Amino acid sequence: MYQAIQWEVREHIGILKLNRPERLNAIDNVMRNEMEHVLRAAEADPDVWTIIATGNGRGFCSGADLKARAEAEKAGAGGTSPQPLFDMKYYYAIGFSQITKPVIAAVNGVTRGAGCNMAFAADFRILSEQANFGVNFVERGLMGETATWYLPRLVGHAKAAELCLLGEPFDAAQAKAMGLAYSVVPHDKLMDEAMALARKLNSKAPIAVQMTKIALRRAWQQDVEQQLELQNTMNNKLKGTEDTKEALRAFIEKRAPNFRGA
Repeated sequence: MYQAIQWEVREHIGILKLNRPERLNAIDNVMRNEMEHVLRAAEADPDVWTIIATGNGRGFCSGADLKARAEAEKAGAGGTSPQPLFDMKYYYAIGFSQITKPVIAAVNGVTRGAGCNMAFAADFRILSEQANFGVNFVERGLMGETATWYLPRLVGHAKAAELCLLGEPFDAAQAKAMGLAYSVVPHDKLMDEAMALARKLNSKAPIAVQMTKIALRRAWQQDVEQQLELQNTMNNKLKGTEDTKEALRAFIEKRAPNFRGA
């Protein structure tokens, strides 16, 4: 069905693999559009509770496919191609952040530019020991796009300035030390660890997890009174769900709850 990505769902886990290994999973229009399609579908699919994003081959994502962008711009300037010029908006700036399902970035290797944006937008980052990053927009005469929004919140202003203004690469151990990674694992254990984390997330009440993600993201723009109002509204909705009722029954009966996402 897809050309530039792979998608499957098992155990309520959606597994998204970027699949242009010959280009270190650099993003072109095809990948961008396919990612938008699959994320919108995943958001609407009640069978998907958690998403894992990773890459095939040596790269997680090397950023925008600048060769494809140059070719698109050349074709567009000549008026010979109906395809719009390369546009990279939804998949990282909105997709991982705005989708209510938690997203785990299983970073398997080279991650640059827009690939960093994608990883930073995820809710969790599990890194292979071979993972390495570079917010290298300034080397391309550009600025760091959503990295300039996520990084100050993830690592603080001073470290974000260092990463974005210098654009120097850093490895998995450095990412863990600055608080960017949930864990760093042997390369051959990356997907096992990502699946284990996804199963742990899925052992919680899915709707409650989704509402908690929404509340965490909105907390970046709201004061405490607005956050408490949001919390009360969401908890009132959750109290009417079957999963909340099941959680209470399980507590009384001293057993593990059996959540169904309803």
